[in-house]
Amino acid sequence: MVKVIHLSDDGTEKAAVMLDDFTVEVVYSGIAAMLRDAATAQAADVAPSFDLPREARQRREKLLTRIRS
Repeated sequence: MVKVIHLSDDGTEKAAVMLDDFTVEVVYSGIAAMLRDAATAQAADVAPSFDLPREARQRREKLLTRIRS
């Protein structure tokens, strides 16, 4: 299951769409494989965000927290 969220600049949710694996595979089968691989990847495999400005890192963390909940 994939949840696609459209967020405003202040981080509030404007819209959301839930897609099941079958729908994703029908639209583009490669996306489902990449999502499964990403879901099983370790957090250590994620590129560090130290090269981002502080504001961008904060926005990224806010988005990731919202997606994970």
